[in-house]
Amino acid sequence: MRNKNYVFFVLGILFMLISCASIEKKQEKSSKPNIIFLLSDDQRDNTFGAMGHPIVKSPNVDELINKGVRFSNTYIAEPICASSRAALFTGTYERVNGVGFTSVYSLSESQWKESYPELLRKNGYYTGFIGKFGVEYYTFKGKASEKFDYWRAHDGWSKFWPKGLENCSAYSDLKEDIITPIMGESIEDFLQKTPEDKPFCLSVSFSVPHGSQIMSMHPESEMAEICLEPANNYEKLQGTEFYDTLYRNNVVRIPKETTKDPYRFIPEYMLDQQKGRATQTYIYDYDTISCKEHYIRYYQQISGMDKVIGDMVKSLKEKGLDKNTIIIFASDHGLLMGEYGMGGKALLYDLASKIPCFIYDPRLPESERGRNIKELVSSLDITSTILDYAGIESPKAMQGTSLTPLISGTQKDWRKELFLESFFTGRDNPFCEGIRKGDWKYIRMYRGGFWGYNEADLDFTNKNPGYEQLFNLKDDPKEKNNLIQQYEGSELLAELRGKTANYASDMNKTRVDYSKTHEIALRKKNKNKKTKKNKK
Repeated sequence: MRNKNYVFFVLGILFMLISCASIEKKQEKSSKPNIIFLLSDDQRDNTFGAMGHPIVKSPNVDELINKGVRFSNTYIAEPICASSRAALFTGTYERVNGVGFTSVYSLSESQWKESYPELLRKNGYYTGFIGKFGVEYYTFKGKASEKFDYWRAHDGWSKFWPKGLENCSAYSDLKEDIITPIMGESIEDFLQKTPEDKPFCLSVSFSVPHGSQIMSMHPESEMAEICLEPANNYEKLQGTEFYDTLYRNNVVRIPKETTKDPYRFIPEYMLDQQKGRATQTYIYDYDTISCKEHYIRYYQQISGMDKVIGDMVKSLKEKGLDKNTIIIFASDHGLLMGEYGMGGKALLYDLASKIPCFIYDPRLPESERGRNIKELVSSLDITSTILDYAGIESPKAMQGTSLTPLISGTQKDWRKELFLESFFTGRDNPFCEGIRKGDWKYIRMYRGGFWGYNEADLDFTNKNPGYEQLFNLKDDPKEKNNLIQQYEGSELLAELRGKTANYASDMNKTRVDYSKTHEIALRKKNKNKKTKKNKK
């Protein structure tokens, strides 16, 4: 009998130890913060009220900014859609990962294994993706949904009214009809389905305020599509909170140089505006009437997105998730909207390459909230920051630095300069690279205009730039006065040229090492695209 009681006693102890271990494991999981990464599309810096915009109404985001930390000198690694997203996923420049709209490469499985969603998923996070994935054309052969626990997304471009589009079939059974509220409905669905014993990471990639949304607000009028007719002439928009009369009270102003000669800023031999920008993709920014309509719709869509973000924050609170959920916000790049007489992105002007960025961490002490950190930040830092919050060490290949020490004040020696690049060659765009250092920005350009470049095309070691720009951002924050001729022969220009060349050379060497440890996948050729042998 005594032996029997002893056995029961031992079994009880073992059961208690196992239970304690299980509880500790669950507590360890639950102690990790939830992470929500919000990414807008085509949204340039300073386009929220709390960032100083005089017109845009964004009360929900403003509250997050005022209770969080803003990074007001944040540059996107690649100022064009697919490249910027591949860079955010992998934490690497395009020059290293190779994935771009007009390169010959696609994202490989081995590269994805070191992406932030995959690393979090492997480390116990429940992962979700909502909205514009943006790189599936360049990888996975339609199987991107398998890379997440929750998936409600599309690739390529959606429209303002996305239902019925083949690539937006994931939204067909939802109640909402407009793309941004559809994102909100999907966010709520995700939050309803998150498991209690796992932290989650949700990536929400909004489609707004991208041009595909701007031009499809009024789907029944060709004039409205190119912004020559008010979008709210469309009956379904009338009476809506954001897309009817908001911002239509003549307070919207367009740039003075709208429709003026763009070749005063970048010469025609380097970027011919008639090969895509002025005549096709950004046609509405080359006319004063349609440019103003673009601004109105652009601001409307930012306010519509703000509402969805506010609803998300409210839902987090109702579900008891608000105390342990970090919200990170960024954009995939900025946008020119008539400035310099141009429209579009893929250039290294601040309006195209600088993005809104903030982090809201509910665990942050009250005294640390509402700060504006002005140090130079790269979008690649966001990737490392997400991993840092999750307690995961960044892979060696990642090129960003976690922002958490900068937020806490423990980072004493932050970068003083930042390398910039852009390699989208569509629409006659040039290869661009440069550096931001202190108040100065230097940019050099090489002739692009072809599809299908590889590493050899990005080696400019023995090539002279086709065009250069030098701006003093303190005296000339709008980058209108190119000082390259005035500073020719100066120590400053020699330094900036040398640093740019060194960064580019180091990046090319990094690509060689990267290709030894990561599978490099070639993308299938698109017969409709012009190649190097058949330039525009």
